[in-house]
Parts: sequence; C-alpha cells; structure tokens
Amino acid sequence: MAEAVGLAGSVIAIIELSAKVSALCLDYSTAVSNARADITRLRSRLDSLGVTFRAVQKLLDGPDGHTLQTSRELVDSLQGCTTVLDQVQRRLDPDKAGKAMRRFGLRALKWPLDSKEVSDILSRLERHK
Repeated sequence: MAEAVGLAGSVIAIIELSAKVSALCLDYSTAVSNARADITRLRSRLDSLGVTFRAVQKLLDGPDGHTLQTSRELVDSLQGCTTVLDQVQRRLDPDKAGKAMRRFGLRALKWPLDSKEVSDILSRLERHK
C-alpha cells in the first residue's frame, strides 16, 4: 500500500512539474520571439506528457491500480521524467536564474536553451514514455 501512495505521489508530482515547465515556456515565448519554434516544440511535448500522466493517474486510482504499482518499468519512467523536468525547470525558472540581473533592475529575455538542447530534452523525455 505504501508503494501505491508513493507511485501516485510521483505521478501527481510529474503532472505538476510538467505544467510548471510548460508555463515557464509560455512566459519565455511571449518575451523572446527568436525561440518560438523551440518553445512550441517543448510545450507540445510537455502538454502531451501531462495528458499521458493524468491518464496514468486515473489508472492508478482505479480498481486495478495495485497491479500497476509493482511495474518497475513504470517507476523507472516516472523517475526519468522527473529528473529531466527538474533539470529543465532549473534552467527556465526566472526566479532562480535571473536573481543577479534583477538586482540591477534588468531581466534576461534570452531563451536559455538552444535548439540542440531542446531536441536532447525531447529525446530524453521520449525515452521515458
């Protein structure tokens, strides 16, 4: 039963984290026009990831959820997604990344990821699908 609570908590955390990263992408897309294509690609993947994990959450909450709790593949996938999303959030979160510039009254408007990094992130998320 403790595994069920832990796995359900992991799914909820991934849903929330993917929504936060997607919101950060939206903030950047309104401020930085030259990165719109990369931002759109990343947001699209995050939105579909959120849909997927909301469906997983429904399965875990359902009558057969206990059988999913023991799936090592599911646990590994959740942990992998969490790791990737945490890394992306740290790169994008303006509250953490831009503190030094805000001290001087400036806000960085540069998208912190290049196209290759976005492709790498998408590839890593795809592996944990």
